[in-house]
Amino acid sequence: MITEIVISWRLKELEKHERDGIWVTDLIRCPLKREFEEKYPELYRATVFTPNTILGSLVHLGLENLLSSELNAEIEVRAEKQIGEYKIVGRIDAIIGRVGIEIKTSRADIEIPYEHHVLQAKIYNWLYDLEKTVLVYVTPDRFAEYIVEDRTSEEDILKLIVDKKAPRYDWECRYCHFAVICPNKIRKR
Repeated sequence: MITEIVISWRLKELEKHERDGIWVTDLIRCPLKREFEEKYPELYRATVFTPNTILGSLVHLGLENLLSSELNAEIEVRAEKQIGEYKIVGRIDAIIGRVGIEIKTSRADIEIPYEHHVLQAKIYNWLYDLEKTVLVYVTPDRFAEYIVEDRTSEEDILKLIVDKKAPRYDWECRYCHFAVICPNKIRKR
């Protein structure tokens, strides 16, 4: 019964990401992933069943509720900006005044904050006109905050849009559900 509720909730969360522009998350990950999500929706939907993604979603839900009730934060705030023909869309976890909060979970606390998360925070600072974004990491070994005050420029965003390097990072294939069908999979020993 509880499993059904959690899976149903996760599927509804997945559907929130309508494809009406270029999402910030698309800019910081392998460009093939979005293509595969659209081409193979069955594999994309399968991600809701993995324990790590369920755990991450539950941590997000709990922290967002806490931030909302204790700090009166706006939760899951959507924004969009147009750059020429491109619409950039984001949904940050929380905003308090001009400070963004992005919640991250990780299996380990080695080398955090991760480069792609810092880039995401810089894009959110630009997209929402924030003074800073706080990356909040929850790992089995650490609960930590990292402040990102820099922001990207429109030029940086355009570079990310046209950059079709796949994968964007060498480690992505190890965690990608589409690696089983991807011609660009990097295999590390």
